[in-house]
Amino acid sequence: MKLKIYSPNGLMFEKDVTVVTVRTVEGEMGLLERRAPIIAKLKVDKVVAKDNTQTYEYVIDDGFLHCDGENVIIVTEDIKKEIDPHKYLGG
Repeated sequence: MKLKIYSPNGLMFEKDVTVVTVRTVEGEMGLLERRAPIIAKLKVDKVVAKDNTQTYEYVIDDGFLHCDGENVIIVTEDIKKEIDPHKYLGG
């Protein structure tokens, strides 16, 4: 499935991945291809995406996620290539 992450600066990340893990306001969620469609509000935390050979980790600000089973689109105020969300939050 295709993962795209947008910020106010435009498209920040785009890859074909096999799984995406995010933290929503309701808890952690793993997304696989052919998942039922969903729209979710995201919390400040890591987004972890994996393909067959690599793991990609970013920290995002609050945002929204849309998944239609083939595409995952994340819209966020900010994205950092930082794996410690506590550091991102200033903690």
